Amino acid sequence: MALEVTNSLRGPSVIRCVEPGTYTINLADLRKNAAIETVTTADIKRVTWSTNGSITIVRNVTPVLSLQGSGEMRFDEFGHSIANNNTSNVVVTIATGGTLVMELSKQATFSVDVNTGV
Repeated sequence: MALEVTNSLRGPSVIRCVEPGTYTINLADLRKNAAIETVTTADIKRVTWSTNGSITIVRNVTPVLSLQGSGEMRFDEFGHSIANNNTSNVVVTIATGGTLVMELSKQATFSVDVNTGV
């Protein structure tokens, strides 16, 4: 079971989940700089997956995506994102086996101006 979260300041976060299991990604896990950044919402912009079972993505007990086989969805190309319960954690469950890569856009507040450092 492997989980990797790659964050950028004022930019997207990329999540990679590999192998069977349940992965919980808290909004706080999407911070690039925990000292100055508080993530308030996160929307799913893209998903790429491959599984020989199924992958489900749930937010606040609400299923938002159910994936089988392999594929890619680029919601941002449609000017859309999956924003259901976007203030809640993201819970990914991979049944049997597979990999999911997901890009999240996020909104955050900052305790200092990230452009000037003040």
